[in-house]
Amino acid sequence: MNLQLSDLDELLQSVRNRYSQEYLREAVIAYRAGAYRAAVTSTWISICVDVIQKIKELSVGGDAAAAKLEVKLDAIQPSDVRGMLDFENDILRIAHEELGVISLIEKTHLERVKEDRNICSHPTFSTDGSQFVPSPELARSYIVQAANYLLTNAPLKGKVVVHQMFGLITSISFPENKTKAFEVLSSERYLGRVKESAIRNLTIILFKRLFNDEDSMASGVLLQITAALIAINRINSEAFKSACRDNLIKSLAASSDATLKRLLPVLSEMPELWRYVEEATQHRLEQVIENMSVKELVLYRVSSVASAIPSVEVYFQSSIDDIKWVDSSILLSGSPSVTLLEQAIEFFVKSGSFDSAYSNGVNILLKYAGFLDDEKLTEVFEGVYRNKTYGINQILNAGGIGEFFASLYSKTQVGNVSKHTALWLAFRNEVVKKGYNYPDLDGFMEADGIIKLEAAEVA
Repeated sequence: MNLQLSDLDELLQSVRNRYSQEYLREAVIAYRAGAYRAAVTSTWISICVDVIQKIKELSVGGDAAAAKLEVKLDAIQPSDVRGMLDFENDILRIAHEELGVISLIEKTHLERVKEDRNICSHPTFSTDGSQFVPSPELARSYIVQAANYLLTNAPLKGKVVVHQMFGLITSISFPENKTKAFEVLSSERYLGRVKESAIRNLTIILFKRLFNDEDSMASGVLLQITAALIAINRINSEAFKSACRDNLIKSLAASSDATLKRLLPVLSEMPELWRYVEEATQHRLEQVIENMSVKELVLYRVSSVASAIPSVEVYFQSSIDDIKWVDSSILLSGSPSVTLLEQAIEFFVKSGSFDSAYSNGVNILLKYAGFLDDEKLTEVFEGVYRNKTYGINQILNAGGIGEFFASLYSKTQVGNVSKHTALWLAFRNEVVKKGYNYPDLDGFMEADGIIKLEAAEVA
C-alpha cells in the first residue's frame, strides 16, 4: 500500500485543463506561503472552473446532458450575480448527478472544500474576534482531493452513458461473442472512458433486466447480455464484483421462475458467480432445471453449468435420467460438455444403423473430441469393435465413416490424449485385421509418418 504523501508539483502538472491548473497553482503557492485560507479559496475556484470546462468538453463530444448545461451556463449574463451564485452552489450536484464525473463519496469530500471556502472568504463575527484558519494539513488535503477527484481526470462519461450502453448491448448490432463484446465495450467510445460508478450502475441495470424484468427476452439478447457482463468484468472487475455483492443476490431473490432461468447462461461462462447465489435460490434453480424441456436445457446451456458446478451437475443428471432416445440426440448435439461425455460415447457406440453411426459420429461425438483423454478414446475404440446390430457392425461398415475417423484423429491430436499415436496406430491395426480400410484416416496417419502405405506396413 502506498503511504507516501502526494507530490503537489506532480499533481499540478497532471491537471488537464490549463484554466483549472492556473487556480490550483495559486492554491499551491498560497499553501507553501502559509496563506491557508487563500489556498482553500483558490482550490474551490479550481474545482468550479474544472467542472465548467468539463461541461464544455463533454458537450463538444455529443453528451446531451452537458449540452443542456452549456446552454444554461451561456445564458447567465456577467451582471447576473445571483445566477452565477446559484450555478456555483449547484455545481457539485451537477458534476455528480447529471454528468457523473464524480462519485457520491467524492462529492461529499468536495462539499467540505466548499463549506470551508465559505468560512475562509467571509468574516465569522465571533465574540472574541478570532477568524477560522484551516490547518496546513487540511489545506493540503483539499488540494490533493481536488486534483485526484476531478482536475487530473478526463471528463469521463457517467450517468447518461449507462442508458446509452444498455441500449447498445440489447441492440441487434451488439455481438454475442464474448471476445468481440469486450473489444466493443472497452473502446474509448463506450466504456473505455467511463467512471467506475457508471460501470457498476450498468452492471446493476443488466442484472435487473435479466432477473427482474418479466418482459420476454430473445435468446440472442440473453447471449448479448451475458457477453457484456463478461466484458464488464474484464474492464473493471472491482466495479463488477461490487455490483454482484450489493445487487445480484437481491435480484435473484426477487426473480420469478421464468427469469431465474436466465442465470444459467451467465453461470456457464462465469461459474464463479455461484458464490453469490443464496442456498434458497439454489434450491429453486434445482427445481427449475428438473422441469426444463430438452430444448430449454440446450438453450440455457445447463450442461456447461453442470460441468463447472458440482451441485448443479447432481440435479442436471437427475433431470435427464429418463430422457428419450430422440431427445438425447438433441441434448448431446446441442450441449457438448464434459458432463455429457459418457452419454455421447455411449450414444455413438450403440448406433443401430449405418446412417445413424455416421450421423452420431459427425454431429455428436466430434463435438466432444476435445474432452477425450486416453481412457475415453480407448473406450470409444472398444465400443466401435463391439457394435453389432443384426449381426453386422453398423459403425465400421457405415458409409463415410472413414471421414469421421479421420476428423476424430485430427481433433484428438490437440487436447487431452497423451498417447495419441499409439492409440490410433493400435486402432488402425485392429480394423485392418478385421478387413476394413479407411483411406482418409490412412492419409492423415501417413502424413504424420505413422504408417507407410507404399510398403503396406506399419512404421
